[in-house]
Amino acid sequence: MVIQHLGGYCFKLSAGPVTVAVNPPSPRSREHKLAKFGADVVLVSIPHDDWNGIETASHGEKEPFIVQGPGAYEGGEVSVAGYATEANYGDVVSEVGNTIYVLGMDGMRILVLGALSNPKLPAEIRSELDDIGIVLVPVGDGTLDPKSAHELVTGIEPNAVIPYAVKDGKALAQFLKSEGETGMKPVERFTVRPKELSAMDGAVVLLS
Repeated sequence: MVIQHLGGYCFKLSAGPVTVAVNPPSPRSREHKLAKFGADVVLVSIPHDDWNGIETASHGEKEPFIVQGPGAYEGGEVSVAGYATEANYGDVVSEVGNTIYVLGMDGMRILVLGALSNPKLPAEIRSELDDIGIVLVPVGDGTLDPKSAHELVTGIEPNAVIPYAVKDGKALAQFLKSEGETGMKPVERFTVRPKELSAMDGAVVLLS
């Protein structure tokens, strides 16, 4: 699997012929602009223009399978389970405004926290957090504060952690310090196989 940060809160996960877009920004977003690209599956965590650009991930003949909100989904070789949580981003302030996703892809389980603002996860998702390989965790920007983000990922015990903060570089730096990672340089992509991931122990990956 190859994971890239494309801009804003958007990540692209690729494994063989399958591409998953996570929270691409809409062309209507005032903060984040992204060129169109083709994806097979699109995950949308919150109904906000910075996060829900389904059309951004639709390009050429690519008409992606859309996952938007709680529920169980199957899209080709990808399985997804969504769980409602609190959100406090922009004008999306709601107890069920954000959706956390557990993504099964390429023999790995990825936890996508979206715009999570409360580190206390619902009971129904806590039972699904065994054997999480990778966590995409938000820091700042109306989401988790650095301390809460650190405590949450520590409790989950993933093999790898990918933090993201677009406007709040100070919060991201504080999170990295809590993780014992100072002076990290971002990389363009994270390439990993299931066997390699299983040998990691909470490794922090900072994507540019």
